[in-house]
Amino acid sequence: MRSAMGGLLDAPSRPAWRAWSRGDVEGCERHAETLSGPSRDHLLFLCHFVRQSYEKALSCYDALAAAGRAPRALDEPVVEAWLHLGRPDRAVEHVQRRHFTRPRAVEQTLRLLHSRLQRPLGVRLDGTSTLPFADHELAPYLPAVAATIDGVDVRAHLDTGAPFVVMGPRRAAETGVVTTTSGTGSHGSQRAELRHGTIAELRLGAASLTNVPVQVLSTLVGPQDLVIIGTNVLEQFLSTLDHPRHRLILSPRRHPGAAADHSRLLADTPVAAEFAFHLWADHYMFARGGFGPRDDLTFFIDSGLVQVDDAVDPPRQAGLLATSRRYRAWGVPRHLTARPHFDGPEPLSLGPLTHRAPFVAVTRSRTAPWRSFGGVHVDGLLTHAFLKAYAWTLDFDRARYVFRTTAGDF
Repeated sequence: MRSAMGGLLDAPSRPAWRAWSRGDVEGCERHAETLSGPSRDHLLFLCHFVRQSYEKALSCYDALAAAGRAPRALDEPVVEAWLHLGRPDRAVEHVQRRHFTRPRAVEQTLRLLHSRLQRPLGVRLDGTSTLPFADHELAPYLPAVAATIDGVDVRAHLDTGAPFVVMGPRRAAETGVVTTTSGTGSHGSQRAELRHGTIAELRLGAASLTNVPVQVLSTLVGPQDLVIIGTNVLEQFLSTLDHPRHRLILSPRRHPGAAADHSRLLADTPVAAEFAFHLWADHYMFARGGFGPRDDLTFFIDSGLVQVDDAVDPPRQAGLLATSRRYRAWGVPRHLTARPHFDGPEPLSLGPLTHRAPFVAVTRSRTAPWRSFGGVHVDGLLTHAFLKAYAWTLDFDRARYVFRTTAGDF
């Protein structure tokens, strides 16, 4: 019997796999360290990978490969690990060496990887840069900043549910971004025609990023005709989304002087909580949270999810999206979960942060792509409506969130 990630479910490894499926990465690692052989290396690969310790993860994979026990399920995470390390050449080598079983998918993957190889991502920021949030009708639900894409001024919305840059066909035409067809993809619960391209230069305040991957989704039209900046752009910096002061703060990574300047800008706002987050694939951040008496849940941190009840004045944005079945398992009465939105009868939490009587949304979809991250069962999506109370720092060097607020619990 095998796990969702292709690992053997022998008796000694089952506690580790159970911890992994719950999103308990620390517990999984503790159990994995007591094992030996392929199960140990497989599980430790996963733990190191989501902690963004990519060199350690790849060392575990090398041990599996040397023993002839490298499962196919790890091929995509290995590619992503090399990309996070800025080594698209090694990602190409891996795909070519492994002889994937779907030729068309391999061809598409290699085309995207060769684009990354020929036009490597570049990042420049000499010090700390502060960008005010821009005025926009969606600003209360999806903050934006001024940006420049290949010399064209745009408003770019901040969305941790996205990779580098995402836009619709009209925006791609306006900015002159050249794209090629790459099949279909997911936009929430919708299927979309997908094109990929490269932005020559993205400017965010004093920061300049060159050769930035961009996705163009056919569904981003009409009210959704937006330019979106995602997790992988924020990943290039020490980033703070300071919602109370309506600003984005960026500093170069691995730069103690800039980090100190960054901290000084936030010094008068006390730290409310600091805790680990994990990163699956390219951009899917997840962290531990809770609902009511449950404190063992796993939430996808998707700041771009806009679920709004506009039948009330003012409109209300939901802080959590989950299935009706999950809510009922957490003790919510059935009559509430039959609605598209409701006021939660129990507190909602992320790490030690707690919001009382949260306004939440219900999804009927049981096939959403966020339901599992490499075998980690995702209980729901935590949104901007929860995060907006904080100055929220994403520290990718330490794989930790730092939340600051003067408002206390909600």
